[in-house]
Amino acid sequence: MKLTKTHLGAGTLALGAVLAFAVPAGAAVNLQSESNGSSSIKIAKTANLKAKGAATVVTVKVGCPVGARYQVGVEVGQVVNGNTTAHGTAYLYNQVCTGAVENVKLHVLADGAPFKPGVAYAVGSADISGPAGYWNLNTGREIVNVNN
Repeated sequence: MKLTKTHLGAGTLALGAVLAFAVPAGAAVNLQSESNGSSSIKIAKTANLKAKGAATVVTVKVGCPVGARYQVGVEVGQVVNGNTTAHGTAYLYNQVCTGAVENVKLHVLADGAPFKPGVAYAVGSADISGPAGYWNLNTGREIVNVNN
């Protein structure tokens, strides 16, 4: 097949489109989805290790309209030694929104290896329901486990 200027132009355009939508490697991401404008979720950067790494306490900030109800969860994963990972999940159900941003402390038990001081990754979600509707919010970020 003979390459023409048209083929090269189309290929260049396609490559440009792919690069334009690519997220840079290592970019910090703290996403929020499907918000109603007054609801929010954010994971605090620092988590506190407990019982020699058997658990880590992650603070998740949840905001929602007065009188709505929410449930919140967080999952933490951490490479602790070569191919060994520590991970765990925690949830809190049926909470009432005050209209202010709540600092919710979730105690995540390590499943597998214990957590250790250092960088981990946390993914959080909140389901909020009230008279105005239902929202699902999601976020993720690097956190730092510290000894307390």
